[in-house]
Amino acid sequence: MLASVVSSLVVLAIAIPRGVQDYSGDDPRVTTTTVVIVRGSGLTSLGVLGGADGSTSAVSLGSRHWLVATESLRILAASSRKKFSVVRQDRLAGVTIIKLATGSAAPAVDLTHVKDSLTSDELPRYTIVDAFRHHEAAPEPSLSSQSKTGVHPVNMSTPINGIALVLDRMGRVAGVLVRHDHAEWSLTRETLLALAAP
Repeated sequence: MLASVVSSLVVLAIAIPRGVQDYSGDDPRVTTTTVVIVRGSGLTSLGVLGGADGSTSAVSLGSRHWLVATESLRILAASSRKKFSVVRQDRLAGVTIIKLATGSAAPAVDLTHVKDSLTSDELPRYTIVDAFRHHEAAPEPSLSSQSKTGVHPVNMSTPINGIALVLDRMGRVAGVLVRHDHAEWSLTRETLLALAAP
């Protein structure tokens, strides 16, 4: 029993990177995620951005650029001065690229394995995680009849906080979900790549 506990601690010490902590030191707005991050997975690009009204999940695009839910911008807005600038925005999809004024660069998310689109039927085969917790797709079909350009509605059992990554069994990013208009939406590959382009 003791050997099992010790070996588990050794594995965790090796598997959990210090990547998120490395870039959080000089910017109080970027903090570590509470989700256990495995080295080499897409989670190394997931972080928590804090603002005047709370915290939200964000995905790093590198060079202090972050993909956030547009609805999270009011959370991130500081009362005294702006500590980020809006670089690009897709209002229909509900996502925004921001650039932090200070802080080190976080590793950019690898988007080479992103699927064209993920539906509620496909999501149970993947791991869905924001910076605060793991989520599951709801088993019932989506009741939403709304359609938007660049996103598809998905039905989740719990609401995500801002942005969530959809990871395949290898830990690679297969998709991105966003909380928008009181619902969860899956970004299409085309929308995501257009936003993330330099």
